[in-house]
Amino acid sequence: MKLLRTVKLKLENVNPTDLLPTFRAYTEAYNYICEIGFKDRNFDKRKLHDQTYAYCRTQFALPADLTTQVRDQAAEAIKSTTKLERKKHKKFKCPKSKQMSLRLTKNSFNIWFDRFEVSILTLNGRLRFKVNLPDYFKQYFSWRRKGATLSLKKGKAFLHIIFEKEVEDVQFSNDNVLGIDRGIVNIATLSDGTIFSGEHVLQVKKRYAILRSKLQSKGSKSAKRHLRTLSMKENRFVTDANHCISKDIVSMCVPGTTIVLEKLEGIRDRSSKLRKSERAKVNSWSFYQLEQFLTYKALAKGCSVQHVDARYTSQKCSRCGHTIKGNRTTQSHFKCQKCGFECNADLNAALNIANNFRASVNKPIVASSNA
Repeated sequence: MKLLRTVKLKLENVNPTDLLPTFRAYTEAYNYICEIGFKDRNFDKRKLHDQTYAYCRTQFALPADLTTQVRDQAAEAIKSTTKLERKKHKKFKCPKSKQMSLRLTKNSFNIWFDRFEVSILTLNGRLRFKVNLPDYFKQYFSWRRKGATLSLKKGKAFLHIIFEKEVEDVQFSNDNVLGIDRGIVNIATLSDGTIFSGEHVLQVKKRYAILRSKLQSKGSKSAKRHLRTLSMKENRFVTDANHCISKDIVSMCVPGTTIVLEKLEGIRDRSSKLRKSERAKVNSWSFYQLEQFLTYKALAKGCSVQHVDARYTSQKCSRCGHTIKGNRTTQSHFKCQKCGFECNADLNAALNIANNFRASVNKPIVASSNA
C-alpha cells in the first residue's frame, strides 16, 4: 500500500518576473490544447500529443517535460467537461484558464533538504529558490518524491510537493474497534465516550453566514471581492478544524485499531427531511474531508478505517438492540423503551457503529442450499 502526502512550501525571495513568462506560456499552451481537443471532445493523450506537441514546443518554447504535463492537464479537463455534458445533457464551454498552476514531475524539480533549496524548470532553465522547511517536514526526508505543483498568487510562489511511501497493508482488527458518529452539534463522538463538540464551529460558521449575507445584499465589486476572501478564510477554518480533530482521534488509537465510520452515501438526501436551518448546518460541513484526513493519518499509524451502514444507528439501543424511533427522546438524549438504557444519543450511535462492524466481521457464512 502507498501512503501519499502533499506538503506546501513557500519559496523565499521570489521575483515574480522570473516565473511569470513560464506561467504565461504554460497557460497559453493549456488553452490552445483544450481548444484543439474540445472541438471533437478528444481527450486521448496520445492523439492530443500528436496534434499539439510540436506546436507547443515551438510556439510557446515550453520544455518537453512541461509540455507533456500541460497536455495531460488539458486532456483531463476535456474529459471532465465531456462527462459533465453527458450527465447534464447540455453543452458546456471549452475549458479555459487565466493562470494555470505548473504540474511538475521528478524531472522538472528537485529539493535539497540539507541546503533548504529547490530547483524548478522554467523557460529560462532551472531556477533555484530557498525554502523554509518546518520541523514536521523532516519525517518526509526518507519518502520518495512523486511530483509537485507550483502556484503563483499575488507575487508569492508555493510549491506543493507530493511524497509517497510504501507501507504494509493494514489488516482490520475485531479486537480493538473505535466507532465514530459524525454530526453538527458534536462533530465527532467516539464509542469510548470522547466527544468533539461543534459549539465553537457553529458559532464561527454563523458569524461567516451573517457576513456573507450582508456582502451579498450589497452586490458591489468590492463586496464580491470580500466574499471571495471570506470564502477562503472559512475554508481554511474548516480544513484546520478537520485536521485537528482527525489528529486527536488517531493519537488516541494504538496501532492495529479499527476505526469505523458510517457510510456517507445519501447524507445530503437524508438532510432534506430536516428543518431548513438544520439542513444548512449539515450541508455546510465537510464530512468527506474529515474522513479523508482521518483515513490517511490512521494508515500512517498502522490503523485501518472501515465503514458500516448508518441506518437506524440513532434509533437502536446499543445495549439490547431494541430499535424504535421513540428511543431517541431528544436530539441529545437516548433512552431505550425496552431495557431502560440511557446515554448521550450520539454516543449510543457511535456504540452501534462499532457493534455493527463487529457483527459484520463475525457474521457466519451460510452455505448455499445447492451445495
